[in-house]
Amino acid sequence: MASKKKADEEKLRRRRLARFRFKALVRLVICNNYWLSEIDEQEIGENARRNIAIIVRRKGRKGLLTLFEKAILNQPAKDRTAEQRAKLVELFRRLECLSRFPLEVREQLATCASYRYYNAGRTVLREGHEAQAMYFVLDGEITVSRSTWDPVYKQYNDIAYGVRVPGEMFGEIAFLYGRPRTMTCATATDCELLCVSRDDFVRLLEPTLRLQWSQMQEAIQRFQYFDHWNEDQIRECCILAKVSHFKPQQQIAVAETGGQFEYAYFVLSGQCMILQCLKVKKKMRGQRECYRLQPAESEEMQLRIAERLMKRKDSDVILSVLSPRLRASLELTAADGGGESPPLPEQQPAVSQQEMLEHHFLDVGTYSCGSVFGLGERMADRSIVARNHVQCMMIPRYWLFMKHQNTGNVWQRIKMYLDMAIPSREQLFQQFLDDLNWLVYRKKVVSEVIRLRGRQNHTRLADVPMVCRVEQGRGSN
Repeated sequence: MASKKKADEEKLRRRRLARFRFKALVRLVICNNYWLSEIDEQEIGENARRNIAIIVRRKGRKGLLTLFEKAILNQPAKDRTAEQRAKLVELFRRLECLSRFPLEVREQLATCASYRYYNAGRTVLREGHEAQAMYFVLDGEITVSRSTWDPVYKQYNDIAYGVRVPGEMFGEIAFLYGRPRTMTCATATDCELLCVSRDDFVRLLEPTLRLQWSQMQEAIQRFQYFDHWNEDQIRECCILAKVSHFKPQQQIAVAETGGQFEYAYFVLSGQCMILQCLKVKKKMRGQRECYRLQPAESEEMQLRIAERLMKRKDSDVILSVLSPRLRASLELTAADGGGESPPLPEQQPAVSQQEMLEHHFLDVGTYSCGSVFGLGERMADRSIVARNHVQCMMIPRYWLFMKHQNTGNVWQRIKMYLDMAIPSREQLFQQFLDDLNWLVYRKKVVSEVIRLRGRQNHTRLADVPMVCRVEQGRGSN
């Protein structure tokens, strides 16, 4: 009886082992199928060893890594040769997801990190499980969710809390706080991940992350907007946010299509100026200059206008309308059309005898320490430029506008305030016209007084100091 029971247990153990091996083989086939999609079918034959050799030698990319680099990362760390480790060190120096870590840390991480591939719909981390590793996203998207009790339907529902995109990491919370997984992370698309084990994380990454998190928490505490946030929200913000430095006269944010920012900017130090560009058409009517404000068009609209202009053979005005990137797109479109459109001129656009396009840049305001911008306010033909050395905390706007971080629609209210406080293009253009009319009126009055009364003194132009002879301009052009 005992021997039969032992035989049954052995048989059950073999079945479980066979099932485990089959699942492991299926995962391996799925991963290799992802790699094989980069190889021409003609290169794959019936010789399995030859096929594997082709895949390993292949230098084609899918994501950030070559197949050869993936093959090295799939090997156990102890089996990697010195040459392979040198290749990984060179790779890790330029990976964006590791940019927050010092160079020496990245070099050491190259000796122990591994590669993981997950197809869409796979769960990488499960809420409540014990943490064994953390991950960096090389390619694809990871959805982050948490199980929340619904008192109405009496059940638990997965509530989405955000996404992780290439360049970001996830899974480090459990290590830093010594707790089980706080979120469930699943793949929204095919994903390539860089995996770091618990021991390697504690040895290499934890000191840098703890220092950066403490600095980020200090930055968050400087703004009253975040006083109502709980510990989970502050922790999530520390993961997603980053601090950036800008040099004087460096552009911080440029809105070419109406102000679609990816981040909201919180000024920690320094000052930023709001630079508005007014595109106006000037036309002479007798001795008088008349100005007309041009509408702020999107890039797609500008491209369509330029195509119509070229069809009418008015290509000499295109350079004054399009940005360099749009000009390149238009040239490519003309090349695809078989050369029907005339080539763009290389010289500066010719000035029309009737109208002339002018660009006037106006300094309309300043963002100082404690200010926030990039919440979706009007940014047509407007740029944010650093006046001096500026430090900004940048928080992804999609996450900031989620319900939990947007209590009382605080960010929409701040956006409305910014739109009301900063003059619009039309208001600035009217102010520009008023200034021009004032200069014309002042010159007319002075000329009339001189004509009627004559000069009251005999001061010559040479008697006036040079600094006083600087003619007041009518605006930068």
